[in-house]
Amino acid sequence: MSSLRKILITGATGKQGGALLDALVSRPNGSPFHIYALTRDKQSKSAQSLAQKPNVTILEGDLDDCHAILKQIENPWGVFSVQLPLPNATVEERRGKALVDAAAAAGVKYFVYTSTERGGVERSNQDPTNIAHFASKFNIERHLQETAKTHAPEMAWTIVRPVAFYENLTPDFLGKAFSTMWKQVGDKKVQYVSSTDVGKVAALAFEKPEIYRGQAISLAGDELTHDEGAAIFKEKTGKKMPETFGFVGSAIKVVLREQLGDMFVWFKEKGFQADLPASRKEYPFLMDFGTWLEKESKFR
Repeated sequence: MSSLRKILITGATGKQGGALLDALVSRPNGSPFHIYALTRDKQSKSAQSLAQKPNVTILEGDLDDCHAILKQIENPWGVFSVQLPLPNATVEERRGKALVDAAAAAGVKYFVYTSTERGGVERSNQDPTNIAHFASKFNIERHLQETAKTHAPEMAWTIVRPVAFYENLTPDFLGKAFSTMWKQVGDKKVQYVSSTDVGKVAALAFEKPEIYRGQAISLAGDELTHDEGAAIFKEKTGKKMPETFGFVGSAIKVVLREQLGDMFVWFKEKGFQADLPASRKEYPFLMDFGTWLEKESKFR
């Protein structure tokens, strides 16, 4: 283990962190990393499953005490940071900034943060948007860049900015509601990407820091109107894309304005603007919507 670079992966039992972990441990020639997978409960089934993988150690910890997490790792080399905007964007921002500070204090050399795309490279660099959980990620990005520049110049960074996730589309009520709100965007295309592919790009960043350091990467696998998505869904599954009543989608956007309402208004008025052809050229493994439906969706 001593010859392997040590990486802390937050969200290791979640979609993005889990995808990164899988990408790193599945390399045919082995991984140059020992992975410390962060979980709130190391006795959970998902955590115990990760513990069976090669060069993986389960860490139990809480992002409300990031310094305590890093103290469990001797000479940590890398950190993968992902936070959910729960219970709210203020907590997300506080935890994200605290992890940056803890990593800098621990002497971490490479920090990869998954944020969100906000309308193309230039706009993403400058505009936090009026969406609370987009703005919180913007502020974490700025904190990471400023900390690396002024307090921890030895800590390189990469920011991955995914667009909306295919995984929002599920057979349950939440998936039906998401589909309905997407339909209400109208003829405006919405960009999507797979969590699995975000993990693969993050893995490349850790494996090739000399190439990826200092980059902020907008990442998209497809862009579709709801009608286009519905046609592909019908072709791949033989069924109609799940929906609920329109008034239900409208009501959810009002009740959850901060989490969903403002975002879907932004989808319609501005929207993601990742360079889709460039993404596909740079990362040919990126799944389009149809491929995701066939390979990974719960509609298979």
